[in-house]
Amino acid sequence: MLGSVNWDDALVQRYGRIGQLHCSYPAAVDFSDRIAPLDLLRALRDSRRAGRALSLSLQQPGGARLLPEEVAAYLVRLEREIEQLGCHAGPLQVVEQLHLSVGSLSIDNLRHLLGLLKSRFHFAEPGAASFTAEVELAHADWPLIGALHELGFNQLSVSVPDLRADDGCTVEYFRSSARIRAVIEAAHALHYRSVNLDLGYGRSWQTPASFARKLASIIELAPDQVTMFDYRDVAPAGSTAAGRLGLASAADTLAMYRHGVEQLSAAGYRYIGLGKFVLPHDDLAMAQEIGALHHDIVGYTLHGDCDHLGLGVGAISRVGGLYSQNAAAVQGYQLALDQGQLPTVCGLHAGHVDQLQRLLCERLLCTFELDFDALARHSGVDVRQRYAGHWPALRQLHVDGVIVLSDDGLVIPPHARLLVAAVCAAFEQPSDLYMGHSVGSGGRR
Repeated sequence: MLGSVNWDDALVQRYGRIGQLHCSYPAAVDFSDRIAPLDLLRALRDSRRAGRALSLSLQQPGGARLLPEEVAAYLVRLEREIEQLGCHAGPLQVVEQLHLSVGSLSIDNLRHLLGLLKSRFHFAEPGAASFTAEVELAHADWPLIGALHELGFNQLSVSVPDLRADDGCTVEYFRSSARIRAVIEAAHALHYRSVNLDLGYGRSWQTPASFARKLASIIELAPDQVTMFDYRDVAPAGSTAAGRLGLASAADTLAMYRHGVEQLSAAGYRYIGLGKFVLPHDDLAMAQEIGALHHDIVGYTLHGDCDHLGLGVGAISRVGGLYSQNAAAVQGYQLALDQGQLPTVCGLHAGHVDQLQRLLCERLLCTFELDFDALARHSGVDVRQRYAGHWPALRQLHVDGVIVLSDDGLVIPPHARLLVAAVCAAFEQPSDLYMGHSVGSGGRR
């Protein structure tokens, strides 16, 4: 049954160290084409002519907290990007999905930004759309959550830090679940459709016991979604020393992961994939059950047929078959807009996207199975012929119990669903698995 997952220690030890959050295709690491602003505008023209629905995401700069003047300067450029892209959206293109990273934005900033968005794009009614605000627990309170609700947001995603008291004052250290409780109660009182908590594990100051206690306190609050992630997946690029990153040992990290899987499953949460657990009433659970779940740039979504526009530093767009990414550095992003140009720098042209690989990965992430004939009908490529060289790796996964392989397709059973990233990797680099080596932590990033 979809939604169920079991822990198999031997399989997790062998195949479970692939970065969970980075196994979709294409990812930023695949963006090898130079994408000019004109390429994106042409794709938007085709989208407008086809009348395709839209998804928007707005990114804030990551890393250290910005000073008020830096926030103001960034917002000026973000508004320019909204103006430049918004004029290319057609009146029949409805925005069905919005992801907003709140970051350092004040309530007045948010009202101004949403006003501008709604003046440039046509938004669907909240009942027929998914409008998600991502907030940090240290800066989430009743006024902010109320203001977001007034602006039309119907889903809330909360980042829950797990930091030591001596990490400074930039992020509050939460010794109890009181603040989390207040945020969830506020969201429920205001009738948000869904509340997600992002919960990281694997810091050196965490222990399996402390993580289990924290998770138990969160489960008591019954958030609609809990997304667990390994801090190794969000470590700064180029960092290799676990000590400098404050990472726990591999054994402790794995123990925390196991606690999370087993505690959430025992509490009645259903496993969607890639560390995401949801209650049975959640939209994602129901979509997965009827085969309507998608996985795209924004993660698991009900709106996979939308063209996606990413706005802000480092944001990724997918319009038709074109993938594009904005400049990843704030300075480069702002400079392009100051020069009257869109900040697009790289991506993939439609002709360079492996459509079969994209579809194959999405089906694995959303359904834990592949129907080879259905994939061939959608892509026009015979899966067995295309991946003939990968068959030894797939057979090895079958022998080990990670998949059930047949001539018609494959299925990932409940005891191996945590290893979906390893199955995706088998279609990319089969030799590592076939030779019997552990995959390691070098999954797609």
